[in-house]
Amino acid sequence: MISIIVPTRNEGVEIVEKFRQFCGRADAELLVADGGGSTGTAQAFQAIGASVLTLSGNRGSRLAAAATRARGDVLLFLHGDSRAPDDAIGLVRLAVERGAAAGAFSLAYDGSGRALSWIAWWANIRSRLLKLPFGDQGLFCRKDAYERAGGFRDLPICDDVDLVRRLARTGRFVILPEKTATSPRRYRERGALRQVLLNWKVLAGYYLGVSPATLDRWYNR
Repeated sequence: MISIIVPTRNEGVEIVEKFRQFCGRADAELLVADGGGSTGTAQAFQAIGASVLTLSGNRGSRLAAAATRARGDVLLFLHGDSRAPDDAIGLVRLAVERGAAAGAFSLAYDGSGRALSWIAWWANIRSRLLKLPFGDQGLFCRKDAYERAGGFRDLPICDDVDLVRRLARTGRFVILPEKTATSPRRYRERGALRQVLLNWKVLAGYYLGVSPATLDRWYNR
């Protein structure tokens, strides 16, 4: 079984359709780690057969709590504003059967434009060369690898990078060519260049040991 875990907070009900492919299957379960903040989203997920866990705390702590309740042998973490490729379950299963301990999909953005295409291209180069995908690409791993890595930590930001670095030491880490389509809303709200520079600043700060609270303040101020 594959457990798909989705963190949500302040999301609209329109995101639910992106996850319908995971429902009604004997080989998958959909767990929603809901942090509240919007009305109707949890109920909409329940209506398509998802299990909704009402949890407090930041995204990292909610993902960790949901992972402990997952029944699957493989975990697939997807952001609420991301859409996994068609047959994501089959793609993940095949990667694991071929020896992957963990991995991620490649990245695309909903919409078009030269700036977004360049950002996605760079993200895919970074992912393949450095084995450093971000959470909006869709991260997957065997549950035993997740547990050996120590799971998600209680971090307000960079929880995905923090986990990926540890997962990469548990075994073969793969980047699949199939793409997760993610909302570019932050790039449109803040401007593509400004958002890229902010991402790099936060990532550099993480590697230099800047406190998670400071990184979160940089990103969300």
